[in-house]
Amino acid sequence: MIDFTTISNACVKCGKCIPYCTIYRIHREEVTSPRGYLDLVGAYARGDLTIDNLTKDFFESCFLCTTCVEVCPSHLGIDEAIEKIRIDIAKQYGIKWYKKLYFFLLKHRKLMDIVFSMVAFIAPCAFKTTSNGSKIPLSKRVVFPFRRQSFLAKYKGEIASSVPKRQNLTHNKVAIFIGCLANYNYMGVGESLLVILDRLGIDVLIPKQECCGAPAFFTGDIATVLTLIKRNIEYFEHFIDKVDAILIPEATCAAMLMKDWANALRNDKDGDIYLKRLAKITPKMAMASHWLYHHTDLEILLDSSGGATRSTLDCSSQNLAPSKERTITYHDPCHAKKVLKIYKEPRALLRKGYHIVEMSEADRCCGFGGVSMQSDRYHLTLKAGAPKAQMIGATNASIVSAECSACRMQITNALAQDNIQVQFAHPLELIAKSFQEQNQ
Repeated sequence: MIDFTTISNACVKCGKCIPYCTIYRIHREEVTSPRGYLDLVGAYARGDLTIDNLTKDFFESCFLCTTCVEVCPSHLGIDEAIEKIRIDIAKQYGIKWYKKLYFFLLKHRKLMDIVFSMVAFIAPCAFKTTSNGSKIPLSKRVVFPFRRQSFLAKYKGEIASSVPKRQNLTHNKVAIFIGCLANYNYMGVGESLLVILDRLGIDVLIPKQECCGAPAFFTGDIATVLTLIKRNIEYFEHFIDKVDAILIPEATCAAMLMKDWANALRNDKDGDIYLKRLAKITPKMAMASHWLYHHTDLEILLDSSGGATRSTLDCSSQNLAPSKERTITYHDPCHAKKVLKIYKEPRALLRKGYHIVEMSEADRCCGFGGVSMQSDRYHLTLKAGAPKAQMIGATNASIVSAECSACRMQITNALAQDNIQVQFAHPLELIAKSFQEQNQ
C-alpha cells in the first residue's frame, strides 16, 4: 500500500510534470499541480491537513490521466496517492446519491440491463429533429447511444469460429471482457472483435462478468470495487485454464484489470488471498489490439487480402493523396499508452487499411476524467476536451480512432461543442470494416 509520507518526500519539486498536467493546463493553480498534490498528501500524513470541502475539491479535480507519473524522473505514483486519498474522502463525506445509485446498478447486472433498456426506449424523447431529419440534443451535452439489448445479453457462452482452423494457428480460443460502455452504448466494438476473431479462426467464450469497477475506484467507493473484483476473479477462475487469453477492447478496463485490481485489493483484509488468485489470471489478460498484433497473423491477413482497400492507399507511385474517407488520426488513451505502454500495435494494424495522420499531441488527455468529473465538474471536462478537438480538426482526417469508449464519449462531445465534423470509430470497428469491404 502506498505510503503518503514517503511519496511526498520523494518529490524534489523539479516541475517537469507541471507543463503536461491536465488540470494545471486548465486553471494554472500550483495547489492542483502534481507536486502541489504531493505537498497536500504529505501534510495530510503528518496531520497538518484535514479533509474539508476545499481540500476535497482539490483532490477530486485531478483527471487521473497519469501523465505526471510518466514524465516524472522518478515515476512517482501520484495517481495512486490521490486514489487512496479519495477512499478516505468517501469514508468521511460519503458518496452523492446519484453516484451511489449508479454504483449499485454496477453491482446488479440484471437490474442495470432493465434500466439501460428503458433509457434506450425513452432516449428519442431527449432529442429534437432538424428540418433535414437529423437529430440534435436539446442540451449542449451530446446524448450518447443506448441499446435495448446489451452485448452480453445478445452474445453469451461459446461461439465457434465459422472459419476452418488454420494449421499455423497457435491460439484456438479466447474469452472477451467487454466493459460497460461497449456493452451498453457501443455494441459495435464487441461485434467487430467477434468478426475479427472469426476471420482468424479463433473460437470465443463470452463468460459471465461484472463491471471492472473503474468508475467506483476512481470515485473512492472501495467497497463496491472490491465486491466487483472478487466476483470477477471467481468467474474467471472457472474458465481461465480453457482459454488462451482474456481480450479487453477498452483501455480503461484493461488498465483496471491488469494494474488497478491489485492496487484496490491491497485495501482489503482478504486482499492477500485474492491477490494470489489474481496472479494466476493476470498473465492471460490482454488489451485486444496488443494481443491480436503479437499473437495472431491479423496484420498479414489484412495485408494479403487488402484488395481494393489497399489500392486506395498505395498512392506513392502516382503521387496521389489517399482518399479523404480513409484518412484517420489516432488518439492515445491515457490508460493505454501511459499505463499499459500500448500505442504502436493499434496503429500498425490500422495502417493496413487506412492512412494515419498524426495529430500534434496524440497522447494529450482528452479530459474524460471519470464519473465525478463528468457529473460534478463538467465545465473542466469541456476545457480539457477543447484543445484535443482542435488538434483532431487540424489533421483534416475524416475519422478519429482510439481503443477506449470513455475517450469516445469525451471526444465526440468535444468535437460537437466546436462543430468539428470528424467521426469517431474504435480501431476494431475499422479493422472489421476492412474485412467487410473485402467481401463486397
